[in-house]
Amino acid sequence: MPLIRQIHKWASVIIGIQFLLWLLSGIFFNLMDHTKSAGHTYKSHTQQSVEVDRARLVEPNEVLHEFNSSISLEPIQLLETPYYLLTHQKGLYEDFENHYTLVNAYTGIKLTIDNGFASELAQQSYNGPGVVSSAKLLQYPLDDFPKQKNATWQVNFDDDINTSVYVEAGSGRIVGHSDELKRFADIFFMLHFMDYGNEGSFNNIQIILFAFVTLWLSLTGLIWTVDLGLRGQYKIKYFSKQQGVKLFDKNQKGIGTVTLSNHTNLLDGLIEHDIALPSTCGGGGTCGRCKVMINPIVKSTSADHLHFTDKELQQGYRLACQHFSNDVENMTLIDVTDAKKHSLVLSSSRFVSPFIKELRFKLETEQALAYKAGAFMRFFIPTAKGVSIPLNLPEHLKPHWHHIEHLEYEHLACTRSYSLAESSINTEELVFTIKIQTAPDHKSLPGAGSSYLCNLSVGKTIEALGPFEEFFVKENNNKTMVMLGAGSGMAPLKSIIEEQLALDAQSSHDLNEKVRNIHFFYGARSECDLLYSEQFYQLAEENDYFHYYPVLSKPNEEWLGSQGYAQEILALNIDILDDIDNIEFYLCGPQSMMTETMKLLKAHGVKESAIAFDAFS
Repeated sequence: MPLIRQIHKWASVIIGIQFLLWLLSGIFFNLMDHTKSAGHTYKSHTQQSVEVDRARLVEPNEVLHEFNSSISLEPIQLLETPYYLLTHQKGLYEDFENHYTLVNAYTGIKLTIDNGFASELAQQSYNGPGVVSSAKLLQYPLDDFPKQKNATWQVNFDDDINTSVYVEAGSGRIVGHSDELKRFADIFFMLHFMDYGNEGSFNNIQIILFAFVTLWLSLTGLIWTVDLGLRGQYKIKYFSKQQGVKLFDKNQKGIGTVTLSNHTNLLDGLIEHDIALPSTCGGGGTCGRCKVMINPIVKSTSADHLHFTDKELQQGYRLACQHFSNDVENMTLIDVTDAKKHSLVLSSSRFVSPFIKELRFKLETEQALAYKAGAFMRFFIPTAKGVSIPLNLPEHLKPHWHHIEHLEYEHLACTRSYSLAESSINTEELVFTIKIQTAPDHKSLPGAGSSYLCNLSVGKTIEALGPFEEFFVKENNNKTMVMLGAGSGMAPLKSIIEEQLALDAQSSHDLNEKVRNIHFFYGARSECDLLYSEQFYQLAEENDYFHYYPVLSKPNEEWLGSQGYAQEILALNIDILDDIDNIEFYLCGPQSMMTETMKLLKAHGVKESAIAFDAFS
C-alpha cells in the first residue's frame, strides 16, 4: 500500500500539472485572434488565373507516355502558367509523403522549382509590406509545419512579424504561412494537445501515456479508497455501533471489558475509559507506539507493516490508532501509560516571538501534576472555525505577518501533541510554547492545532491527555549535558534546564555532590526569534556551570553573537566541551537540524545510548 500511495501521489502531480496547462491554454484560445494566430496576417486570399490557350497545350497522353510511372495527371496553374502535375506516389493527405513531377503544359518540359521560382510563388501568396530576405530548401521535419513530410521551400520576408511562406518543392503548393504570432500560438497548441515531440498531432505517445497515467490514478485511488473502507476509515457517526471488547494486559491477565464505538479508533476509544496508550504522532500511524494484539486477527494496514515484522503481524500485532472495534473480540494492551485525560483552563496567552506563543494552563478541578521535565501532552482539538492570522495580534508584530493572506476556514476535530516548557518543580501551571503553523500558500490551510490553541481566549477550557514522559534526563550520573534546539524545540529543553538547575541548587549544600555542566546551543532566525534569551543570559551569569550559546541564521548588522546554525556552532565546540564519552546529548528541533546533528555525533563516535531526542516535527 505505501508504494501505491507514492505512485498515486506522483501520478496526481503529473495529472494536476497537465490540467493546469489545459486550463491556461484553453483561456488563451478563447482570447486569441484566430486569423492572426493561424499565420494569416499577411496572407493573400485572392488567386490570379489566366485563360489557357488550349491550342498550345501538349497532349496529356504524350506526357503520361513519357512519364509512364505516373498514376494521375492534374492540370494546375503556377505564376499564371499552365502545368501538368503528375503524381507518382500519393499519400492519404497532402502533407503525407508524395512524389510529384511538374511539366509545362505548353512546352512539355519538366519544371524544377528552384529558389527564384519558390520566391515568386511565395510573393504571390503574400500581401504584406516586406520583401523576400531569404529562401532555403528544408527537409522533414519542419518546425512550423511538423505534419509536412515533403521537401519544402521556406521563403522569409523582412516584415514586422517575420513572416515565412512555405512552398512544397515537388508540387508548388503553398503549404502555409507562419509568423511570430502563429509560433507563439503553437506553444499553447503544443501544451494543450501534449504535443511535446512536435509531431503536429494530438494522437501522440505523450497523450497515450497520459491516458494510462490517468487510468492508473483512478485505479490506485479506487484501491486506496477500498483499503480505507476496509480499515473502517469511512464512518458515519449516525450509524455507529457499540462493541464490547475484552482487555488483557501484556501478561495475558484479564483486566475487564470495555464498550467501544466503531466510529472511533481503538486508541481514542480507550481514552474514554481512562486507558492511555503511548502515542507521539496523535494517531497518525507514524510513531508506532500504540501497540496492541487483536483477536481475531484483522486485516493489517500499511502503517502496521511499517512497524511490525511479518511474524508479529501473524500473531495479531496492530497499531490501535489504525483500527476500529469492528470484529475485535479480545485485545491485549502491550504498553499502558499512567497518563490521564484532564480539563485545562487557559490562564495566560502571550507572544514570546512573532510566531510563537507561551500558553499557561491550570487544571480545572484537580491538583497540580508532577512530571519529569521534557514531558508532553496530547491536546484534543475540537471542530471549529479558524483564521490564518492570529486574533488580537500586537501592533509591533503585524509587520512580521504582512505576507500572510487573511483566510477564514473550518477544520475537523484532531489531536496534537506539545511539550511542556516548564518543570513541575518550578510551577503548578502547565506551560507550553507553541509555534503557529502558517500555511505555505493560499491553497493550504494553517495548522489546525496551533491556530486553535493560540487563538483560545483566557478562561476557556480544553481537554488534554498526559503528561507523557518519554524525553527526560538520565539520572544517577554527573555527565556533562549538551542541549541543542531550535524554534519551538525550546520547550522541553527549557524545562529540562530549569529542572536541573533547581535540583543542582538543592544539592549544592552537599560538598560531595558534583554539579553537572550544561551547554545549551539554541538556533533562531533573527534576534526577535530568540525565546527567553534574557532569562538564559541571566542563568548563565548566575551559574558558572550553565553555558548559553544563541545562534542566528539571519541576524542584523548589530548582532555580535554566533551566526549560522546551532549544529554548526556545536561542531566547532564539541571537542572542547568535555571528553566525548562524558557527554550526554539532548536534541529537539526541526528534522533538518536533527539529521545533521546525528551525522555530526556519529562522526565523533558518540554512542546512541548517549543521545536523547524529541523529534517534535
